[in-house]
Amino acid sequence: MSDSKFEYIDDVLLNVDKDKIEKKKKSPIKPLALLILGAAILWYGANYINTAQSDTLSSVVIMIGLGVAAWGIVAFLVKKECYVYKPTGKVLKKHKVYVAANQSSRLYDILEQNRYDDLQSLTRSGQSNLSLEAYCSEDEQYALLQVMEFIPYNDVPMTPVKVCEGTQAKQVAYFLK
Repeated sequence: MSDSKFEYIDDVLLNVDKDKIEKKKKSPIKPLALLILGAAILWYGANYINTAQSDTLSSVVIMIGLGVAAWGIVAFLVKKECYVYKPTGKVLKKHKVYVAANQSSRLYDILEQNRYDDLQSLTRSGQSNLSLEAYCSEDEQYALLQVMEFIPYNDVPMTPVKVCEGTQAKQVAYFLK
């Protein structure tokens, strides 16, 4: 267990801003369409391509059909739920950006003083024990942020979850790109 006084963003996501975030089940339409398309391609490859004339073409079409059908099956099994920003109906996507460890005081100041346009001046790092975890809506109108530090052997929350809307959320989204 960690000694952090803050809760993880993933644990409090639905409670931070109760009226604006909801958990929804994803629509099964896309996986179902992929499954049907894969089956149709398989059927076409097996029945309408003359194997005597083009054995390779038949095999390729059947393999494509199997691949699309498998993609549909995997889509059914993975990511059944998502978080949605209620006012716009847009999905919240999770991001994690590693920031150079020597930038920690600047990162804490930016979040404390709500100066999200200054995020651009931070130095990103491929390997760092300091990261910014964020959930941002697809329309860039809403974002949730939290600073994490890797303290062996876990990421530990170092700030409370911050909520950004409107212009501030757009500034956060621009940094996440």
